[in-house]
Amino acid sequence: MPNYNHAPYLKERMDSILAQDYCNIELIVLDDASTDNSWAVLQTYADDKRVKMMVRGEQNSGNTFVQWKKGLEAATGEYVWIAESDDVAEPTLVSCLIKEIEQNDAVVAFSNSVLIDSEGREIGRRHKKPWTQDFSMDGKDFVRRYLLGYNNIYNASAVLFSREAALRVDMDQVAQFKASGDRLFWIEMAMQGRVAYIARCLNRFRKHAHKVSNNAESRAQNIIEDHAIYTIAKQKVHVRPIDKWRILAYHWRAMMRSAVSKEGRLQAMKAWRAEVC
Repeated sequence: MPNYNHAPYLKERMDSILAQDYCNIELIVLDDASTDNSWAVLQTYADDKRVKMMVRGEQNSGNTFVQWKKGLEAATGEYVWIAESDDVAEPTLVSCLIKEIEQNDAVVAFSNSVLIDSEGREIGRRHKKPWTQDFSMDGKDFVRRYLLGYNNIYNASAVLFSREAALRVDMDQVAQFKASGDRLFWIEMAMQGRVAYIARCLNRFRKHAHKVSNNAESRAQNIIEDHAIYTIAKQKVHVRPIDKWRILAYHWRAMMRSAVSKEGRLQAMKAWRAEVC
């Protein structure tokens, strides 16, 4: 569980991790030099035998994916769940995802999510998921259809994955993308095997004003990084013309959102201009 300044949500988050009906877990807590009272909240769980380690950074890394790398290197389990510190899980999330991975011989399994606000109230979703039923599919096909130009695995808290496969991912490259590094990580993971999905909402994904993704949208950082990741991904899978134009249309709409600043929009247009030619 990587954390930075999420003290108001930590008790609910920690309790939802420790309440999982799958009991064979090790919990690694990585606090990225929080300036609020996160560490005091976390210390109330220090004596729980399932807490393998708690590490408090001396200086904020400014990069979620640096914390991901530290967690992967410290983990010893067969599977890894990156439980973001402001989200909440249903008690069955881990057991259900393990079942999906093992039944489908998958490297990644993830569930549907409910979006919640800072107070835990359910909120509407701007874009609906393209799936209403469980499925399992070849990872390369999943990349081409659902990760090539956008991220349909939008919250790590809903995902369980193979640690062995994750250790083959270049996390230093992932960490170069502060806003969209998770999409590159899922691409690299999916290229190694099958992907499974559970349509039930087993995860509660919190959206609030302090999300890193919100600030990145204003600067269009996510859109700019998406192009760099698209350039990497299209070397791995075949891109049909219809896929390319669908991706371009998606990012054009993203650039035009009111939340994107004028300067951010210009930089995003510059990044994607080469794909139009």
